[in-house]
Amino acid sequence: MSLLKTLYNKLKEKSDKDFQRIDLNHSNTLNDCDWYNHIYMSPSIRYGHLEYFKGSNDKIEVVHCVFFPSYFKALPIFGFDVISLGGKVTGIFCDYTPCPYHNMELHSAITNIKAELKHLNRDLPGWTEFFSQEFIAISPEREYGKAEECCIALFELYIKYSQIANKNPLFLTGKEVEEHIKGQNNYSIGQRKNSKTQKALSKYIGEEASRKFIENVLFPVYQQVTE
Repeated sequence: MSLLKTLYNKLKEKSDKDFQRIDLNHSNTLNDCDWYNHIYMSPSIRYGHLEYFKGSNDKIEVVHCVFFPSYFKALPIFGFDVISLGGKVTGIFCDYTPCPYHNMELHSAITNIKAELKHLNRDLPGWTEFFSQEFIAISPEREYGKAEECCIALFELYIKYSQIANKNPLFLTGKEVEEHIKGQNNYSIGQRKNSKTQKALSKYIGEEASRKFIENVLFPVYQQVTE
């Protein structure tokens, strides 16, 4: 079993314990490819998505994990992506993205891990400006195991705070909810600017189907808030 398939199984197991899961079925038949998509929900998480994709001949393998909090709870977005090309892990990306809400313990945890993995940093494209200053973007080289362990720990901490939020009777105000919706929409719009995602997926399911998948499953934009 590949490193990324093992990671996907770990994330799925942890997610299954704390969130309600819906499995997505694809009408497209992908020869010699593996493609799994799961949607997760809880009182504090309105939309979580876990994806595993492996193209034919190991050309590309991806684990994608993103959890959007309830509009009524003051949590950041959690995102975690790992990409492998030709059987080699080339990139790990992880962030607690404030939209605009954050949590001091989450902030402290990712700040420490970013510093620990600083020597593995990679250059960022311009479209990533919406991520937090603690955004982890690394080329893991021989330290994949350590980097994976660190990011899984960040996911576990996020789950912990989503559980706390489940029990917290406090909700954001109407104005704060509007800001949260705007922030989460901006996150999705920013993610869609990564043209590499659609180009890679288009090779397997076509341009139109890949566009719909990105807009409806990967990074949906919900209610538009107008002044």
